[in-house]
Amino acid sequence: MNRLYLSGGTIIDVERKALFQGDVLIEDGLISKVLDAGGALPADANILDVSGMFISPGFIESHMHIESSMVPPLEFSRAAVPRGTTCALVDPHEITNVFGEKAIEFFMDQADLVPMDMYIGIPSCVPATKLESSGAEITVSHIRRFMGDRRIYGLAEMMDFPDIIRGDESVRGKVDAVFDFGKIVDGHCPGLSGDALVSYVSNGKNDGVVRIMNDHEATGPAEAAEKLAAGMYLALRYGSADKTLDAILPDLVARGADLSRCMLCSDDVSAAELGRDGHVDRIIRRAREIFMQSGGMPAQDAAVRAIALATVNPAGYLSRFLDFHSLPPVGKVAPGHRANLALLRSLDNIEVETVIRGGVIVAERGRLVQRKPRYDYSALLKSVNVGKKIAPDDFVIAAPEKTKSVRARVIDVIPHSLLTKTAIVEMPAVNGEIKADPESDIAKIAVFERHHATGSRMVALARGLGIKSNAIASTVAHDSHNLIVAGVDDESMARAAMYLVENGGGMVVVLDSGDVYFPLQIGGLMSTADMGEVARQYGAVVEASRKIGMVHENIFMTLSFISLPVIPELKITDRGLVDVGKFDFVPLFSA
Repeated sequence: MNRLYLSGGTIIDVERKALFQGDVLIEDGLISKVLDAGGALPADANILDVSGMFISPGFIESHMHIESSMVPPLEFSRAAVPRGTTCALVDPHEITNVFGEKAIEFFMDQADLVPMDMYIGIPSCVPATKLESSGAEITVSHIRRFMGDRRIYGLAEMMDFPDIIRGDESVRGKVDAVFDFGKIVDGHCPGLSGDALVSYVSNGKNDGVVRIMNDHEATGPAEAAEKLAAGMYLALRYGSADKTLDAILPDLVARGADLSRCMLCSDDVSAAELGRDGHVDRIIRRAREIFMQSGGMPAQDAAVRAIALATVNPAGYLSRFLDFHSLPPVGKVAPGHRANLALLRSLDNIEVETVIRGGVIVAERGRLVQRKPRYDYSALLKSVNVGKKIAPDDFVIAAPEKTKSVRARVIDVIPHSLLTKTAIVEMPAVNGEIKADPESDIAKIAVFERHHATGSRMVALARGLGIKSNAIASTVAHDSHNLIVAGVDDESMARAAMYLVENGGGMVVVLDSGDVYFPLQIGGLMSTADMGEVARQYGAVVEASRKIGMVHENIFMTLSFISLPVIPELKITDRGLVDVGKFDFVPLFSA
């Protein structure tokens, strides 16, 4: 029997929101006993002196897309696990939109290799909508094929809330297939309320049964409170592009709301932020500040409550899946629970010293104990296929004949948000064309289908990107990850697009002094380099973007969501300009 005895620590009781001195005996991966401090040490156990440390349950990431960190799970775990993450619910939605079932199998392979409990949600919306071109399709039959696997927690975020409400049986059938099987169904329903929310949560049955079980898209306190009242869990997002935790948690804390169904998630976090600030630990630190500021709590109490949002609360959400597979529970330092633990030097900074997963030490002093396994990524490379040479003419916006100006729908970019607005702007027609207007911060933006060389493309206008010259392009463009290009002159936009076509995807900034390129070889979404090199290369393209005028903190992540037609208000796909509220295409020119 493998036995590990943690001696002399302070145990964080996330259920009672308290601290106490105690020892922990771990046997064959499970916590078998939690004992009063100072008891007799077992002679046949590996004794680890944790005096001065806090024994916390390992941190749980309740929802994320690892692809947004631009590294595969194996490399991601090298950064996340030493910061205390021992369990993650991941949605490989991005790469599945490129490769389909092959992508899910890839993540399942990596789940067996990473030093954390990584559970996978089957992407529910591939393609995300009927308003864009995806590289693959995931149907109910695909979902059923994977559902019995121990690594699959259920159905990842059901983004197609309009079709759930409208009664599309093919969409509702995905939810029923997973719920009836006994696993988890994640939600995604920004702005939804009233009868529409009730219909969505119950998958159209309106019978009071919560079938779609959480949401990470609530935009404010009132919406969050309504979703909690509807029986959903609330995943409070603190990612790189969107930090709605700050908009919701202060109000909930100030009102003394029941937070037992609130949990923390990053959703999307960049490699640079992950390497610099951490993973779930960085969200816990922010939540701790909110408990202190909005709840007037002492620092230590605030830290314990923040840690509960990343341990016992998401563990409650995860229990439906774990019970199905008869896997041990997680999220507490308690007998019978899986020994996933984070040993903290400090509650002030949530400073992680040692990480234990399944009773085995997997990280110490910021590094994994074991070397990263090798993995062959060759089947996931060379994924950019447009079928032609993209030329400057492909970016021309022709004005209606004999017009001197047009009223154009312009995508209004909101800083630090995934949301956009619709602006109607009078644009002059110059020699029969509508051109970018960098003086007014209006750039051209285009999306090209890049999976099956269909030739589908759309060119529109965006305000607020900050581009003053040249162009940028990326193959990271939620959710179908087509080729997205933004710029102020057609020649630079064509050059940026072709650079990615010829080099297999990634991100590029066109400069007069030369192009700056960040390669993302795996599906055009993830790099084969290590985290440090990814952060360096990403930093280089972000810095290059500032040279052409961009001022956004995370411009490529901002750009990637301009093509996501499920988050309001006006978005662009390869098939057209999308009014998300209407869930339909609208013309570029307004009457």
